[in-house]
Amino acid sequence: MEASRLGLYAILASVTLLNATTLRAADPPPAEAFGTIPDISDVELSPDGKLLAWHSLGPKGSVAVTFDLDAGARKRAFPIDPNAKFRSLTWADNETLLITVSAFATFGQKNAADHYEVARTYSANISDGEVHMLLMRDGARQWVTGADLLAWRTSKPHTVIMSTLDFSEALARQQTGSNLKVGRKDEGWVSQVFEVDTRTGKGARIATGTAFTVDWIVDKTGKPVARSEWNPAISQFTILARDGGGWKEVLRQKDEGTRTVYGLTEDETALVISATTPEGRRTLWKLPLDGSEGRPLLENETDDISHLSFDRITRTPVTAWLGGAEPKSRWLDPEAEKRFRRVAGAFKGKMVRVYGRSEDGQRVVAEVQSPSSPPVFYFVNFAKGTADTVGEAYPGLIDAKLGEVRAISYKARDGVQVPAYLTVPPGSDGKNLPLVVLPHGGPEARDEYEFNWWAQFLAVRGYAVLQPQFRGSTGFGEAWRRAGYRQWGGLMQDDVTDGVRAMIEQGVADAGRVCIVGGSYGGYAALAGAAFTPDLYRCAVSVNGVTDLTRMLMYAKEHSGAESNQLAYWREHIGAPSDASVMAKSPLRAAADIKAPVLLMHAVNDTVVPDTQSRAMAQELQKLKKNVTYVSLAGEDHWLSQSASRIQMLKELEKFLSENLRKT
Repeated sequence: MEASRLGLYAILASVTLLNATTLRAADPPPAEAFGTIPDISDVELSPDGKLLAWHSLGPKGSVAVTFDLDAGARKRAFPIDPNAKFRSLTWADNETLLITVSAFATFGQKNAADHYEVARTYSANISDGEVHMLLMRDGARQWVTGADLLAWRTSKPHTVIMSTLDFSEALARQQTGSNLKVGRKDEGWVSQVFEVDTRTGKGARIATGTAFTVDWIVDKTGKPVARSEWNPAISQFTILARDGGGWKEVLRQKDEGTRTVYGLTEDETALVISATTPEGRRTLWKLPLDGSEGRPLLENETDDISHLSFDRITRTPVTAWLGGAEPKSRWLDPEAEKRFRRVAGAFKGKMVRVYGRSEDGQRVVAEVQSPSSPPVFYFVNFAKGTADTVGEAYPGLIDAKLGEVRAISYKARDGVQVPAYLTVPPGSDGKNLPLVVLPHGGPEARDEYEFNWWAQFLAVRGYAVLQPQFRGSTGFGEAWRRAGYRQWGGLMQDDVTDGVRAMIEQGVADAGRVCIVGGSYGGYAALAGAAFTPDLYRCAVSVNGVTDLTRMLMYAKEHSGAESNQLAYWREHIGAPSDASVMAKSPLRAAADIKAPVLLMHAVNDTVVPDTQSRAMAQELQKLKKNVTYVSLAGEDHWLSQSASRIQMLKELEKFLSENLRKT
């Protein structure tokens, strides 16, 4: 197979060359090259293999593009509403593209707790260009709760399956003076499933769950065959299977948290679910729908199952990804493995993801990248033996020399080895460097061994970047994840601190030039580092970070409801708002101990961590005469979904680091 650039996206190819050649060799790529939302993403192949679709940033904004492979020309483009943010796309059939977006919405009393980011899905007809919002109620658009796409292909033509929260009773209570809170179990919210016609957007209800329903599983015909429920009040997780006209319980567990219900086996007789071994490893099980005993489907002796990937046509699991610092996988579908190996053989030394295919398996789409090279998307035609470039996610970085990424580990104070990623500047010997420690958000999340635009932006500017996978991170075993509970400012923070000290001891970092930077939970960790280890850091940067744990728990109660799963989770993970140890681990309440300059940046439309968290921190630091800068990111959300905000954030960060990490 020959990798080639055959002009599927000729406009992008010409822009790529311009961006690459206008930079002087000695200049690092500008903030725009890293911070601009990927120029092309979500490349998807129609089931018949004749059309490609992708999301792109056009001259007039965000757009979903379709491309006729046989004609070698664009078919049709669908502009994205400028008030909405693109999230994903997929094919429902050969004529229908499903486009999911989200938008900021306000309900109730107009304060921070009444702000929500709500997703909606549209069907776009490739032939006539008609677009319909899916799942409408009495002709009115339901931006209140959003809707989840459960099945994008069923045996019934022009039909998708979606779930949403029915809010009829909740809305009636709001109209009589009660507050409207998404997820309140005492406000009449009930999970329901709808069969939706992609030609009209209208839906018909086909199943009703309860206020505790978490996930639905549907078969190839679109019929709901199982659902999972979680009752946080009694710590009970259950799975129910369809039994004639009713439901029967096939699994119940208490005080063990929830399991993931991934989908159905190929023969649709059993569910594929997660399970945890006594040693704390996450495994895969088959749970028969008839109620008989489950059995292991896949188990690994050293690593846990991190997540699954699914076939775009059948929706069945094809690959199980294992935890650990570097990506490893186990194949569940031999044919999918064969396709992968044929493509991967043409891109030695790269990370290859073959994620879309035609029904006959002769045409596929693949994403190719590495930790030091941005994603490039390819259309692969096995019959012709070609791999044509569709486009580059970051065209401004073509031929740029990026940082070298190493998967490492270091010893924590209790002797445990903590995995991490270390990125060193291109051409560096990796010694005596200014260090940026970049703890991830979540905290139940992880960094991946792949291209990271934030870390690489810092590396090409001469900074070593440490990304610790502290206890509490996912992907390194269930015991590792659970170790982070009630450890905000405790064990999780100690792991970050110990990583910095290890880099200093190993000679990687200059002890006098270390800054801690992070977003969301990482923003909390940055401020906690400045407050609780004030002599370790020269500066600290928080983006959309938590500053007061007690106020955050109060916000979760107001935003999601006193009986919501969200509040129950945060109370379990952080602690009770009245707990003295919780109060003590809030950087806001330890602001007097901070010595380093602090940069706070926060999105105005953040519905996960309200900007009042950073504003309160800025006010407290100003009152204490501390060195603090506050930057408001207008019109932005928690995830920095827009190019302008990402670029603004990077430029502010670059200036701040330059001022505070220069040699003295």
